[in-house]
Amino acid sequence: MTDYLGVSRRDVGAGLAGGGSALLGAVLINLWNFFQTFRARGFDSASIAEYRRGSEIIFLGSIFAPIIAVFVGTAVWRVMMPDEPNPRYGAVAGVVSAFGTLFVFAASIGLVMTLSQVSAGALVGAVFEFLFLTALIAVFGGIITAPVVVPLGALVGYGYEWYITEDQR
Repeated sequence: MTDYLGVSRRDVGAGLAGGGSALLGAVLINLWNFFQTFRARGFDSASIAEYRRGSEIIFLGSIFAPIIAVFVGTAVWRVMMPDEPNPRYGAVAGVVSAFGTLFVFAASIGLVMTLSQVSAGALVGAVFEFLFLTALIAVFGGIITAPVVVPLGALVGYGYEWYITEDQR
């Protein structure tokens, strides 16, 4: 099947490594949001159910971002990487995969949120709302998550390519 799709085990492995780093990034961001909520309100909050500051998108991100990252990482490695493993290119590809995952996630959230406009028959409003929401989530999501996902993507991409280089020796 991989020969039919034109991908290799190296590409798929990079996608899986990217999915793992996206999962780690989502957990770290979720933990940060959790503790920031209690830092602002104090640990005497009524219940853990008050942990609601933007948690819907963060929760969806922790579920879907790793899945999206597997496909984006595989595609980036397939398109960007030379045949010979190079850890420096791996770091760059890891950062590109992190931002690509962020953009695809933002587009999918924007698409889901605009389905009500399409079902109401307002196609022009749906396109505008999709573009606006996708840009809004991508920009602000990128500002919030970039300090976590960019170093993780670079580190995992570098480490993955380094491992393949060492394995071939």
